[in-house]
Amino acid sequence: MRLNLNQLAVFAKVIECGGFSAAAQVLFLSQSSVSKQVQNLEASLRTVLVDRSGPKIRPTPAGRVLLAQTKEMLALADHAVGAVQAAARWPNERLVVGSTAAVGDYLLPAVMRELRRREPDGLFTVVVNSPECLAGALQQGRIGVGVADGPLPPGRYDSEELASDEMLLVCAPDHPLAGQEVTPADISAESFLLLEPGSQTRRQLLELLHTWDLVGARTLDLWGTESVREAVRIGLGISLVPRRSVRFELLHGVLAELHVRPGPTPRTVTANWTVARPLSTYEELLLALLREVANTPATPPNPAEPGRPRPGDASNPPGIPSQARRAAGAEPPPALDGAESSTHSR
Repeated sequence: MRLNLNQLAVFAKVIECGGFSAAAQVLFLSQSSVSKQVQNLEASLRTVLVDRSGPKIRPTPAGRVLLAQTKEMLALADHAVGAVQAAARWPNERLVVGSTAAVGDYLLPAVMRELRRREPDGLFTVVVNSPECLAGALQQGRIGVGVADGPLPPGRYDSEELASDEMLLVCAPDHPLAGQEVTPADISAESFLLLEPGSQTRRQLLELLHTWDLVGARTLDLWGTESVREAVRIGLGISLVPRRSVRFELLHGVLAELHVRPGPTPRTVTANWTVARPLSTYEELLLALLREVANTPATPPNPAEPGRPRPGDASNPPGIPSQARRAAGAEPPPALDGAESSTHSR
């Protein structure tokens, strides 16, 4: 025997409204039609579900059991409809991926590359924003999946820790302290480059300055991790960055590390997804790819491998080879450029 979802929905509404007449008004049906639906359900189950003896109807013991199961079945049916509709829209609608600034620069390009490989006709956009704005978009269901460099503000969405992100201080390669063990006193005269307000990296660096008793140190506000990397490279100051975001700069001598004690604590990369609506098949795929890429080792390929240019070769001018950056996901591959897929900084 198979239950009729329409009969179950009518039965649940009758119990919710406390009567057949009230349920009929809500359902825009006649009272006789509503009564017939419930009677047919009772006949199919061979039991009485509604006690009609009092001034206000109520479920029988069997009806209470069915009512609890009915709510779960109707919710599951709604979820199935939403998932099918979301899948049917792909690839005609863009998949919007949310991210905070720092982690979006080095983690999402590799994820988008793999998503493009599996779904070549898909359209997707990466929206980078503050943790607060990302949390709001997830809570409202405007974005299905978002990745962040740390926990987001509390909200109605689910979260999962993806990986631990090692943080380090970087300086220009010709800095007199490059590569050395230093104390906070050794860097007290430096300029510290800060990301925009709201950034988790900014907050962490300011907390470090407090820990190091360098609250009065010189600071300079910049916008975006790329501008911070470039400012450090030309000697404008030093800054805090995730190791993954500068692995090629460190490997090729474009940036250098400062080993300060006490050093910065690692940071957790999180995947976050909305519960305001069902995730589409491709948002579920995105979550799986995030887990896969986040657990890839942060160490870049060995530049001495056969077929790879060596740092300092005439064929390898100063800077980071774009081919190598793309191969490791540190830079979007060419397929991601253009109108089909774009990254919005704010």
